[in-house]
Amino acid sequence: MIEKPLFDQVQKIKAGFNKKPFKYAGKPYIYRGLLRCGHCGLSITPEKHKGHVYYHCTQYNGKHGAKWLREESITEQIGNVFKKLQIPDYVLKQIVTSLQTSHEGKVNFRETQYRQLTEEREKYTKRLEKIYIDKLDGRITDDEYDKFYQLFREKVAEIDTRLEMLQEAEDNYYVSAKYLLELANRAYELFKNSEAEERRQLIKLVLSNLRVEEKFVRYDAIKPFDTLLNYDYRQSWLPRLDSNQGPAA
Repeated sequence: MIEKPLFDQVQKIKAGFNKKPFKYAGKPYIYRGLLRCGHCGLSITPEKHKGHVYYHCTQYNGKHGAKWLREESITEQIGNVFKKLQIPDYVLKQIVTSLQTSHEGKVNFRETQYRQLTEEREKYTKRLEKIYIDKLDGRITDDEYDKFYQLFREKVAEIDTRLEMLQEAEDNYYVSAKYLLELANRAYELFKNSEAEERRQLIKLVLSNLRVEEKFVRYDAIKPFDTLLNYDYRQSWLPRLDSNQGPAA
């Protein structure tokens, strides 16, 4: 399962692809505010020059020979990162099947927990009703009633919290984990064909700490995409050879 912040961001991206193109207050520079200088940490500024958009460090803290980088070069470099996220179709199916199996096991466990908690809640609810009757009938004092009432109400509140946590959109998390993998597999295609705002959302979903060093875009990959980017698909995901299959003659 994926964590809630990532789940929320995926949902935002899904919704974003169905919206009208984003309109910037200024010029529609795709990477405005996303890049920093790897040398001094200042923001990389976009600027149009002779029909092309260039990005460069302002060098406000002192000249350090910062290079100017064309927007097309940045797009190509980031596009190459998204290309690395592509997963072979047969591997994607294996992962989704594994996710589904894991999800089904969690659902069964969750249902058992839900039933047990519901039964426990009913037990304390009945106890609350009973102590009220006992108080009315004079079998317990007001002080005893207050003590038991506080105890049982706390138990019910605790169980309610656990039930709420148990029911927290687990199914949606599974669906989004599946969508996340499919999104990763199509990331390059989406990045290449999307409007500026959708590109920005994809970048912020997958990459962080984007910086320009010389004429190269450096980045840190966000989990779980770091695993996908660092995984050696050719070695780890090649179809297994049959045990009696030897090398080609």
